[in-house]
Amino acid sequence: MKKRNLRKPLAILNSKDFVLGIPFYRFYYDESKVDSVLQHLKDLKYRHNDTNWIWTGVKEDGLTGSDLYKLPQFKELFEWMHKCLDEVAKDMRLTSKLIINSAWSNLNRPGDYFYNHTHANCFLSSNYYASGSSNDKTVWVTENPYFHGTNIRPCGNWYDEEAKKTYFLVHEETTEPGKFVVFPPMIIHRATPNTSNEDRITIAANAFPTGLINAGGVSRLHVEVL
Repeated sequence: MKKRNLRKPLAILNSKDFVLGIPFYRFYYDESKVDSVLQHLKDLKYRHNDTNWIWTGVKEDGLTGSDLYKLPQFKELFEWMHKCLDEVAKDMRLTSKLIINSAWSNLNRPGDYFYNHTHANCFLSSNYYASGSSNDKTVWVTENPYFHGTNIRPCGNWYDEEAKKTYFLVHEETTEPGKFVVFPPMIIHRATPNTSNEDRITIAANAFPTGLINAGGVSRLHVEVL
């Protein structure tokens, strides 16, 4: 019987992609612990949220409850996420530590999706895929400045799907269980429909630099994440 090579819970940067020089970081959680995290997420209560379902810890007003990272059953996972963020901070040459300041879980039943959106009040965002398949994706879209800067569109109709691939820069990530992707929060992204027969569950987490943030000169800012 061939021995399986399980992924270790190390915060090792698996790969990095660029969209217009903006990095997308990719990590993988310990394969032997992925199922346990998924079960804890399934045990949570969810409420309907537009086109999918969201953890009931997020209140209807959207102002409170994004504190999944404070639940004890996810302590080990978020400790690992912070180690991953340490690697991201090192790669980006940040002088401040990145701390998760909000996190919640999303549940997509078969056919569910989530529309274009961005994340506010954070420096970096991330997705942890607790379940999913290689057929489903998170898709990021940003304007291609070559065409948007000149407003000249020689590649076909603006609304044609093939032309969009030229007019817009697209980055895609498959929803592989255990994958953790760190990305810029200001880029519009969406979750494609769940094409499987099982629920697709993810964790969204936002991070912010803490401590003294100094861009030089007197423009200093001291940030504390509660």
